[in-house]
Amino acid sequence: MNRTRILILACLILAAAGGSLLAQTGNGHAEPVNTGSLFSDVPVDHWAYEDLTYLAERGIITGLPGGRFDGDTALTRYDAVALIARAIQYMQNNSGVTPADLDVLKDLIFALSDDLDAVAAEVSALQAGGSSELVSRVAQNEQRIAQLQNQVQDSGGSSDSNLARRVQANLIISLTALLVGIIGVALATLGL
Repeated sequence: MNRTRILILACLILAAAGGSLLAQTGNGHAEPVNTGSLFSDVPVDHWAYEDLTYLAERGIITGLPGGRFDGDTALTRYDAVALIARAIQYMQNNSGVTPADLDVLKDLIFALSDDLDAVAAEVSALQAGGSSELVSRVAQNEQRIAQLQNQVQDSGGSSDSNLARRVQANLIISLTALLVGIIGVALATLGL
């Protein structure tokens, strides 16, 4: 696969998948990056270093002020538009695009379209209640809630009155223990 095909693939993949690409404008001309190295936060042994270099040398990606790329930041729609516009400018300014490159691009667009159609069908099925597993889990949880409510009603009408009695009993026990403790400290202090 030649470099032009890689350029087209990289633009489509980055536009579809997301990733930080740019914050400044580029002109689509092959111009060297003026920071002395590619990007200050991309090590030379990074898996995308060569691709980033290729795109930066052609002015398709430019990075952020201060020479950073910030590759873990999400791609915005503005970033995607600027990336695609720069790639198109580069292709217009540099006549290295062949009909075979355009065929590869067309195939990628159709594949992406098929994937989007499949995702849309899954979303529609979920919205229509087509997920029988999810529906059955909700029904099971609703049954459990009803059972718990019936248990509370069968145990004397209200669990609030049982809880109130337990809290009062614990308060009396705690106050008694506190009073015994105070008496013990007083007797120990008096030496009796």
